Amino acid sequence: MQYQGKVVRQQVGDGSKSEHPAVVLVSPHGQFKLRRPGGNPFRDPELEKLVGQEIACDGEIHQGQLLMTSWNVVS
Repeated sequence: MQYQGKVVRQQVGDGSKSEHPAVVLVSPHGQFKLRRPGGNPFRDPELEKLVGQEIACDGEIHQGQLLMTSWNVVS
């Protein structure tokens, strides 16, 4: 499925043992923590480069995370 939105850095897992800053896609479909297959789930330098940009991406939602297989910066 394709998603589009703004990439931001924000805190996820508030109040839990897994609370940490993460790269998140804010889209009309909701907010999803971004992950890449094989990427580090807590700090991925490739995803960090996208913070502040609008992207279109392909991927699947799994347990509240968007597992991106490809993406393009749209602005």
